[in-house]
Amino acid sequence: MKNIQDTLMSQYANSPIICQLIEGLNCCIDPSKDIEGFYHLAWDLNTAQGFGLDMWGRIVGVDRNIGAPNPEAETFGFKTRIASFYPFNQRPFSAAGTKYASFNLNDRQFRTLILVKAASNIVLATAPNINRFLKLLFDQRCYFLIIGHMKARYLFEFNLRAFERLLVYKLELLPRPSGVLVDYKEIVTKNIFGFAGTGFQPFNQGVLA
Repeated sequence: MKNIQDTLMSQYANSPIICQLIEGLNCCIDPSKDIEGFYHLAWDLNTAQGFGLDMWGRIVGVDRNIGAPNPEAETFGFKTRIASFYPFNQRPFSAAGTKYASFNLNDRQFRTLILVKAASNIVLATAPNINRFLKLLFDQRCYFLIIGHMKARYLFEFNLRAFERLLVYKLELLPRPSGVLVDYKEIVTKNIFGFAGTGFQPFNQGVLA
């Protein structure tokens, strides 16, 4: 605060004890020195951390704790591929299949959840708007299709990552037009048989769609 005297009521302006206390507090709690830190820590969603993201979560209506097993958790299991489960004494058992499981999102995951929920709160759920939203959310080709009367589909031309599947299937955060039945398909086009020029594969290279 630049000039404390301008903010004091007249009956306290000449009190040395009150003035000294306020001067001391003003030196210790000078907001001008912390405004930039507060902006990056809490106000700017792209850089917010910890309690700043928790504040944004309350604003858009989501919580850091998710009632589902952690899709990115490393757990004990059998070796089936190069990037697989881990042996004894290395990782805990998986929580998949239990009656109830939950985990806390880290800052990176929670920021993504907040952005998706905020966008789904305000987007006008028409096909053109949803497709523009999908371009911002995913870095690979996906789109929203009208497939019949009051029926629609989200089509992803790639395999969703574990956390993306949690957002799409478990939390169902993608925009949904009112009264419309929506389903989801993941079709990796490079593995599907089709005609030349469509981006699909020839005979003996891919399966039928």
